[in-house]
Amino acid sequence: MKINIIKNALLSSFSVVEELIEEIEFILEDRERIFLKYRKSIEEKVIKMKIFEMKKVLLDLKEKLNIKEEEVVDKAVINSRCAKIWEILNDLRIEKLRRYGEINQDIKLIIEPSIKKLLKLTNEIVDLTTKKR
Repeated sequence: MKINIIKNALLSSFSVVEELIEEIEFILEDRERIFLKYRKSIEEKVIKMKIFEMKKVLLDLKEKLNIKEEEVVDKAVINSRCAKIWEILNDLRIEKLRRYGEINQDIKLIIEPSIKKLLKLTNEIVDLTTKKR
């Protein structure tokens, strides 16, 4: 029993490490984002080699400790991300933004339709994940 608890803790922690490594790789891929731009200031090749080594260590740990990967259904992850998106977008609705002060009418005319559209698209993504194939 105790070994399973330890393996679960290791799986959880190593999964987070893997996600953070993937985030670093994303930064190094030079992919364009909408609201964030990374200014290149480091030697990417060396970092990529270190990341490769980190992944080898993680893989080695997985094999030596006989840790099975966790299987997560894609729609569960997508739905959880959409729930967070929905929460953030709802906090950007004009009536909620008023807590920071009066909102300019021009801003209202830009924000409100865009937020409604983003919420609609988010809901449509959730709807698509609940459809049977």
